This record gives sequence, C-alpha cells and structure tokens, in this order.
Amino acid sequence: MRCDVCNVRMPIGSGERITPEIFVYLLDNGFGLDESNIKMFTDAGMSRSEAESELKEQYRSSNSDWLLCSTCAAKAKAISERTETWVTPDYISVTRTAEEVGAGFIVLGAPVAISRAVWEECVEWTDRDSEHQTYQEQDARLWDVLFTGGTTLQLAINQFVKERAHRYPVLCVLRDGISTDSVTVNLLMQGKQIRGQSWLVIERDG
Repeated sequence: MRCDVCNVRMPIGSGERITPEIFVYLLDNGFGLDESNIKMFTDAGMSRSEAESELKEQYRSSNSDWLLCSTCAAKAKAISERTETWVTPDYISVTRTAEEVGAGFIVLGAPVAISRAVWEECVEWTDRDSEHQTYQEQDARLWDVLFTGGTTLQLAINQFVKERAHRYPVLCVLRDGISTDSVTVNLLMQGKQIRGQSWLVIERDG
C-alpha cells in the first residue's frame, strides 16, 4: 500500500482515508501536490505551473477515496484547523471570526465566506504591503469587514430574510500597492450554495 499523495509505502491496514470532497477542499488550500509528482510532469517538458494545473485537474476528477500516510494526514489536519480556509478557489471561509463578531451572523447561524476579490482587496495584508502602502494588520482588516457586516445585518435582519440580500459599505485601504487612505467599498452579503451547503457569502456589490 502507498500513500495517494506522496507515494510512500505503508503497512497494510494503516493510513487514513478521506473522501474526494474533503480532498478537493484540502487541494484548494495548498495540500496534495507532492514534489515527486510535479517532477514527473516537469521532466516531461511542462512548466511548473502547467504541471500543477494538470495535477489539480486530474485530482478534481477523481471519485475515489484518498489514502493518506500519517505525515500527509497530519498536514491535512493542520489545514483543517486554520482560522481561514478556502472552501472553493473563489471563496474563503471566515466562519470562526464571524462567530466571534456575533450580531447578525449569530442570528442566521450559517457558515460565512468571503469572495476572493474581497479577500485580496479588503482583507489580505502582508509586511510588504505595510512597507509600500501604510501599516495595517490583516486580522484587523478582516474584523472590520465582518463587524460592519454583522452589526448592520442585525439591524436589517427582517429585510434580509425577505430579500435574501444585505448591502453595506465598509471603509478600507485597498491593497493595490499605492493607496494609503481608506475608501468606501460597497459589499453584498447573500445566501449561496457551496458544495451542497448553504453559506452566507460577502462579495463586491456590483
């Protein structure tokens, strides 16, 4: 028996099995692309990005369970314990922080996700961004987006239940390599099905 990710040999009956759905979730969060598998494609003439894309496409099409060795299983567990994880390539889960915020999020009780566009523009922030633009903390930026959304949602909860949408503005420094002052960004919160589950997602409005 061999691990389906790193190909290491394992004793019969050992390892941990995960479903294809869970594996794709892990794949979206940077798990599953072993260097030995990438090398097979690059040795055949592919670029690294082409090799990674080809592997991801193959892995996503698999309908079989994945068998992981103890090392790979530990890596997968570490990903699942992160505060923010990508539930698809387009949406990142921020449910744990939303639960801390409470307010309207607690009333609805649904998992919460932010679109990639909102995350990259209004939340994500590195030390390099602070050097080139202005000092910010990523956790504080995420809190601003969710706190403003959760508190305004609570005030308009009846309207949300009726229209299934909540629009609100938030002030943030855009992550564009230039801006140093906050601007108003209009966001849209609405229900959306993601992998068969009902989520509350936050996207750019328009």
